[in-house]
Amino acid sequence: MLSDLLKVGFSMHQAISFSQTLMPEHAKMLVAVDHQMTQGANFADSLRQYVSRDIYYQLKIAEQHGNLQQTIARLGNFLNLKVQQQLKLKTLLRYPVILLGLLGLLLLALKVLVFPELAVWQNDQGIGTGKLSFLPWLWGGLAMVVIGLILLTLFRWMKTSTMNRVNLLCQLPVIGKSYRQYYGYYLVTNFALLLQNGMGIKSVCQLVQQFDETSLLHQLGEVLDQSLNSGQSPNQLIKQYPYLPHELIIFMNKGESILELGNELDVFSRMLFKRLIQSIERLLTLVQPLLFGVIAIVIIGMYLRIMLPIYQSMKGIY
Repeated sequence: MLSDLLKVGFSMHQAISFSQTLMPEHAKMLVAVDHQMTQGANFADSLRQYVSRDIYYQLKIAEQHGNLQQTIARLGNFLNLKVQQQLKLKTLLRYPVILLGLLGLLLLALKVLVFPELAVWQNDQGIGTGKLSFLPWLWGGLAMVVIGLILLTLFRWMKTSTMNRVNLLCQLPVIGKSYRQYYGYYLVTNFALLLQNGMGIKSVCQLVQQFDETSLLHQLGEVLDQSLNSGQSPNQLIKQYPYLPHELIIFMNKGESILELGNELDVFSRMLFKRLIQSIERLLTLVQPLLFGVIAIVIIGMYLRIMLPIYQSMKGIY
């Protein structure tokens, strides 16, 4: 909506004030943003506490060096699709979650009503359970190992740099490809925007190093600047990090002007956005099959838990 209002000639102040009328549920946030801008803050800084860090830096770069209206339009489109996918995910999860809830109630009922009677019946039949007495200790040990690994992973995650975190996310099975598509789109979009405004690679590095030290743009800019100062080719950097699309090597080696390169990367970023959406859509199609697989395993486990003792007793009779 902000993009549409800016496009038809509204100033940012007018657009925000008009938005308060159309979206009264967000009036408190909009009033706060408008107040900060009145005090002299720019739009990106006024909105910083309400958006993610990636979006904040996209707005900041666009406001200082590019087309703010176009960037807001892209971000609005991206966030709108994100909300649609979240709603779709909730719809896909609804039926499996209901089934899992019913299975949980069934397991509870079996635990309280059936398994104690089954244990008594096993004792009456002389079916020993001593061979399985180690299972509680086994499960307890496995649980402690899993909890320890989770805590260790969280500790290392908090201590590592943003670039390493992104690398780890991009290497995850199944969902890693979607992370690669997202960060590729994010970086190429910002890079294209700066090149379209006549900034060279060296100037881009100097600019992003002014950002928060924990941001991906700052850390990547430092690495790129060090690489250029040591005489290394940017191609080596592109090959090193999985979230940098390898197509960038082709664009960088074409020998075109900065403006032409920026325009081509802008088109390429739109292609990356489409790939990102397609990748997420494919992930959504896997949600229900995976959950139904979990449900099937739970049902088989329940069946075996009840029927195996009965089969053992029948084997003893025959």
